[in-house]
Amino acid sequence: MEAKDFLSERVSKNTRFLFKNFLILMEDLQNEHQISFDKLRDAFPDQVDLINQADYFDDRKMQYLRKKILDMGNESLRESNTNLEKFTIKFNFNN
Repeated sequence: MEAKDFLSERVSKNTRFLFKNFLILMEDLQNEHQISFDKLRDAFPDQVDLINQADYFDDRKMQYLRKKILDMGNESLRESNTNLEKFTIKFNFNN
């Protein structure tokens, strides 16, 4: 494997790991949000319509944020690979 290919593979793997973890974090935030709003609905059943109106972190918002994270991650991968093409990369391994 050439040095540039090796480095490209490592950068891609680490970038994918990062944005997959952002997705996990977003899911955690949505779950916490849902728990909080469920508590509000239980505490104020006569205000459910108002609470529902304030509830902004629905599945549609989550899909939008998920797409943005994936788009940014893919753009970062493309940019990294484009930048790697500008360099000659050689590794010297000492035994």
